[in-house]
Amino acid sequence: MTTLGGAVRRGLDHRMVESKDGADGRVFRELGAAEKWELVDGVRRAVLRYRDAHPRDLGERERAWLVRIAAWTPAKLEQDEADFHRVYKPISILPPDQYRSLVVQVTEGCSYNRCLFCDFYRDRPFHIKSEHELTSHVAGLREWFGERMADRSGVFLGDGNALTVPTDRLLRMIAHLRAALPASLFAGGIATFMDTFSLERKSEWELSAVCAAGLDTVYVGFETGADDLRRFLRKQGTAQEALAAMTALKQAGFRLGVIVLVGAGGVRYASAHAKATKDALATLPLTRGDLIYLSPFVEPRQTHYREALAAAGIEALSPQALRAQYETLRANLVAHHPDVKVTLYSLGQHLY
Repeated sequence: MTTLGGAVRRGLDHRMVESKDGADGRVFRELGAAEKWELVDGVRRAVLRYRDAHPRDLGERERAWLVRIAAWTPAKLEQDEADFHRVYKPISILPPDQYRSLVVQVTEGCSYNRCLFCDFYRDRPFHIKSEHELTSHVAGLREWFGERMADRSGVFLGDGNALTVPTDRLLRMIAHLRAALPASLFAGGIATFMDTFSLERKSEWELSAVCAAGLDTVYVGFETGADDLRRFLRKQGTAQEALAAMTALKQAGFRLGVIVLVGAGGVRYASAHAKATKDALATLPLTRGDLIYLSPFVEPRQTHYREALAAAGIEALSPQALRAQYETLRANLVAHHPDVKVTLYSLGQHLY
């Protein structure tokens, strides 16, 4: 849906996010309940006016959609939100190229969940679903999506790090999903997030077996190549350890999505962050099809990060300085990895 100077997207959980150009780039804003209904009702009324004015121009498919649109009411749309949360815990974040995948929450939460900059999973303890829980979850997804499951173009294993699941158990989970879900979903592959400090629990053989089973894309929160900043952010492990983990994934055949936090650590860490990250990722054996996501820092809702900045006397980057760091990092990374897509990852636009 478009608005004056922008656009609005509606998620499966009935959240709506408006995006429009601002002075410092694209600005994202979540709509409130009254705004959502006003916008949807305006669209509904416009479509029905067109139906009444052009009854002979409509085919069977168009008429079927008009029946659905005519049924849009506040209660119906709010029911979508309730139904969503019957099958899903909140889907807090996804990589942008996974927005159309079918998310299957084989785990809930994050196995670490202590990074200073992240509060995506603070609302739930880490939990690996049992066989019974996963079977029930997948059955709920099939019922809830119905025919619209055909719109999905891949499978994403949530929440924060499915590779934490013991290998035998993970392989059984993947086999169950292949048996229970339409084969067309797997044409887009299987993907997940992972941390960079627990991969030593999996041998080279285990990684290869998981990749061969179809989980072939991993998104890694590298964040920064500056170890001082990693410690400030409470990001476990060193940059070299993270690089070793990502190299092991590449050697096992995985496609990588490497995520960098632009602007993290404010003014104090800006120079070291940009240089160390560029130098570190220049050594990574990325290939065509891999991604580097540059994610402008968004302060979490919980106040720990803000309090840590204040306690250390660190000034946050201005929007202009953050943009400059983004452009510098992007130019340097493109130069080192010309065959790899280096692109924006805006947390504000996330909507499943």
